[in-house]
Parts: sequence; C-alpha cells; structure tokens
Amino acid sequence: MADSLKEHVDTSSKGADQFVEIYYKLFDTQRPVLNRLYRDSSAILWNGNAYSGITPFAEFYNKLSSSEHTVNAYDCHPLPTSTAPGTPGSMILNVSGFVKYSNESTARHFSQSFILSPDPSNGSFYVWSDCFRFV
Repeated sequence: MADSLKEHVDTSSKGADQFVEIYYKLFDTQRPVLNRLYRDSSAILWNGNAYSGITPFAEFYNKLSSSEHTVNAYDCHPLPTSTAPGTPGSMILNVSGFVKYSNESTARHFSQSFILSPDPSNGSFYVWSDCFRFV
C-alpha cells in the first residue's frame, strides 16, 4: 500500500512540474492556446468571478494585458484514486508567486489552486477546477 501511494505521489509530482511550466508559459506568451488545458465542464473562479466552462473564461483572459508570472512555490497532492500504480490520477495543485501585468506598475502576489484530472485521450492533465486569487 505504501509503495502504491509513493508511486501516485511521484506520478503527480512529475505531472505538476510539467503542468506549472506549460500553464504559465502559455498564459504569458500564447494565451489563446491556454483553452486547450480546460474543458467545457471546467469550474473556474478568478479573483471572485465565476466562469462555467472555457468559452466565457477565454473571453475574459484574452482581454487581460500581457503578463509575466514568477512562480515562487507549488505543491501537489494526489487525490484518492482506484487507478493502477504509475497511472496518473487527479490531483490538487497549489501555486503561489507574482504576476506583473503590462498595464500595472508593480507585480502582484497571487495564489492559484487547481484540481487536475487525467485526460485518457492523450495522457496529460486538464483543469477540472481553477481558483485564482490576488493576495
């Protein structure tokens, strides 16, 4: 049992590493592509504003000024799953850092929590839930 949990933690950690690198790079440099990481069923809360699905959220984030994220720390935790060891399951991912928008004079601290679910069609993760907040 302990080995199975360790394998799920290791798999989640590798997925989180890849996701954080890809997500913030896309947000800062290729924002229109960001919608590929979400689904129509994704639940999104951005600084107190709720979005159901990717279309209304994409309309919002594509209107934001250009940005530059600096991730200070992140941590993930696998959620209970019945998948086999080595097979990704869902995870909670918490990220904190700073973001500087081009229309603002200083960077702002942010906290973002994701629930990532495996996408069996391509072996990656998609955002099932996203909660962003300026701190």
